[in-house]
Amino acid sequence: MKRLVLLVAIALLAGGLLISELAKDSGYLLVSVYGYSLETSLWFAILALLIFGLMAWIVLRALFTVIRGFLGVTHYVMHGSEERNRNQLADGLVDFMEGNWKLARKKLLKSADRSIVPVINYLAAARSAYELGDRDEAQSLLAKAEQVGPQFQLATALAQARIELMDQRYEQCLAALERVRDTAPNHPVVLDILRQSYVALEDWPSLQKLLPLLKKHKPLPEQTLKELERRCQIYQLTQAVESAQGENTAAALHKVWQQFDTRTQRDTDMLIAYTQLLVQHVGEGEAEALLRKSLQKSWDDRLLDGFGRLKGDDTAKQLLVGEGWLKERPRNATLLLALGRLSLRNQLWGKAREYFESSLKICPAPETYAELARLMAALGEHELSTGYYQQGLKMIASNLPELPAPDASVKFGQSSGAL
Repeated sequence: MKRLVLLVAIALLAGGLLISELAKDSGYLLVSVYGYSLETSLWFAILALLIFGLMAWIVLRALFTVIRGFLGVTHYVMHGSEERNRNQLADGLVDFMEGNWKLARKKLLKSADRSIVPVINYLAAARSAYELGDRDEAQSLLAKAEQVGPQFQLATALAQARIELMDQRYEQCLAALERVRDTAPNHPVVLDILRQSYVALEDWPSLQKLLPLLKKHKPLPEQTLKELERRCQIYQLTQAVESAQGENTAAALHKVWQQFDTRTQRDTDMLIAYTQLLVQHVGEGEAEALLRKSLQKSWDDRLLDGFGRLKGDDTAKQLLVGEGWLKERPRNATLLLALGRLSLRNQLWGKAREYFESSLKICPAPETYAELARLMAALGEHELSTGYYQQGLKMIASNLPELPAPDASVKFGQSSGAL
């Protein structure tokens, strides 16, 4: 404050001195331009110049203020609108992720025309419309998304393919992907949707052609890839049977089987499928021999079950082989069941009964009860047979509710009460 008072005092003093000097001799100023002349006192000229400078400063300041205000409004209109559009898109996508389909569709379509990336709005809105059951609108929005630009053709095709896949319209799903298979042949999502469609259509030849790409570009679990490959290979076997004529069936089956690698030939599911085809079209003897060799290399109870069901070329030898395995696996219920069946094939009724009973002691199973019941009935032990059938049936229908039953000691139609 003191500094301001001092400056004002100095300014007043300087102004007074200046006025005093000017009063003594104000002088004059002569300006001549193109034949025109202007003469005035120096004091007036200085004063006029100061006033003009002040007015120019005020005008320029006002002009700058107006320009700055205009730029501010323009920036707000442009960037404020973009921010609102981004917020609307974000809100719509949040509703979309949360499954609020109706709200998502409304918000996404509202901001689509002004969106920075309208294809996102249209694709998400199309999925929302589909989830709301409006398939026609979904297709219309997908068409709008595709019109945004050719660079979004893949995204649009994938969105449409997913909708067709969920609708179980597999042919249409494949048609949607055909447009982008040339431009994105190795895209993981394209490959996965193709996989699902081929499996649903049971188009195993197409799936087999796709398998190398799936192994290379689509990170599927190893077990899933094995199952897909197995289905294709089983299809090859069945096709060989269907394509063969009469006596050529066995040769056709053998040819396809020999084309498979060792890992495939040792796969349990493949062995079961192959032996079933051998039984149907070649004979049980060859199927039994294959299962016997496979069990000697790698033990599997499912193969063992098949071995016990088949009639080999030499049933006595088949039984001896099985009994040899029993020395190493004396408590294998599946092996005991198989030996019981093989004993029946050799008409060794007592031995068969012993094997069935031993199997039941280790692991009771409805199938074993049924085999033992059938044997007892054939031997005339009908009461025992009925008991075994009942025990096996109880295992199958173990969740029966507790219900009242009639008294077995009272004949049907009689009252259990005293007269």
